[in-house]
Amino acid sequence: MRKLTGIGLGPGDPEMVTLKALKALRQADVIYYPATYSKTGTVQSFSLEILQQLDITTECRRLIIPMTDRNQDEIYRKVYQTIMESLNEGKEVAVVNEGDVLFYSTFGYLLKMAKADDVECCVISGIPAFIAAGSLGDIPLVERNSGLNLIARPKSFEQISERLQGSPDDTLVVMKMKVLNGWYNFLIECSRPFLYVEKAGTTDEFVTSNVEDLKDREIPYFSVIMFYSGTMVEG
Repeated sequence: MRKLTGIGLGPGDPEMVTLKALKALRQADVIYYPATYSKTGTVQSFSLEILQQLDITTECRRLIIPMTDRNQDEIYRKVYQTIMESLNEGKEVAVVNEGDVLFYSTFGYLLKMAKADDVECCVISGIPAFIAAGSLGDIPLVERNSGLNLIARPKSFEQISERLQGSPDDTLVVMKMKVLNGWYNFLIECSRPFLYVEKAGTTDEFVTSNVEDLKDREIPYFSVIMFYSGTMVEG
């Protein structure tokens, strides 16, 4: 059995893939990437879009992973078995995902199973989307004694409000914000400085801190919003 390597591809810009990640992708015998079905039945994979822009010739195989919490354990078990077949054939296997490989990622689930089977693993970090998104603003994400809070797939706007009120001097990052509807009204009521970024690092990148830009905008899956404290903005 050979080594299993998890590789973070960064937020979307192929030039933000690390040199270490690119070297590992070229050395692998097979690369597995996450994919899902759209509402129209077509296969979609943001990771594959990044891979196709890199100078690699390694065989790439997709892993269909539905964006749902139902039967999650069963889904990842089947995915893991597919990967194990390649490892048992003596192949060097890489598993990739956008962003960082252990930050709300597919590989995090697979790593637990691989460790339980004593599979040799290697992890190569990637730039998380919120770090890339934060660099598009005109102010630091955090500084001095300020802290950073993060929520992914928030349950409600009340949950977000509680975080903002509980840590008024910290920056709050909300990822996978598409799960909630009504962002425009919430931002109007919130009156907190923010930076909204969607599809960071791609040709479809959109950035704004103007709430009116979001009035009728459809929030995509790959979007993130950062709420800054008043002192961060004024400083």
